[in-house]
Amino acid sequence: MSAVPESENSVSSVSTPKPEAFEIREGDWKAYLRCIARCKDDKSIVERYGSVSEYKRACALAYLGKRAQLHGGVCSTRHPHIMTAQFINDLEASNRTIRYSRYPWLRSLMNLLAEIEQIQDQISTNNVITLVPSSK
Repeated sequence: MSAVPESENSVSSVSTPKPEAFEIREGDWKAYLRCIARCKDDKSIVERYGSVSEYKRACALAYLGKRAQLHGGVCSTRHPHIMTAQFINDLEASNRTIRYSRYPWLRSLMNLLAEIEQIQDQISTNNVITLVPSSK
């Protein structure tokens, strides 16, 4: 017998068990909640992950998926971004354009609501009677 197979057996018996694969597909909220709820019942999670918080972190990363981890969608604590007023205005305009292209009826609704508010403001300023005496 060679020493190589024996050393492989000794390493596998000494190493900690590997974390299990999750049944969470990217964006599957119900599966994420099920896996998080399982940590209350399954005591072997602490043995496999070291702590409950590590297990929950692994569940969250499985929920976010590799796409979000590699290409964005997850807040980076290493590379903070400062959002200037110009950036926010550009983002607002871009989001509004996308929103109106997805929901064409929304532009009409927003214009109608703005018109209603304007009419209400005009009416309320003309018909307001103050009950507090004016200061002299």
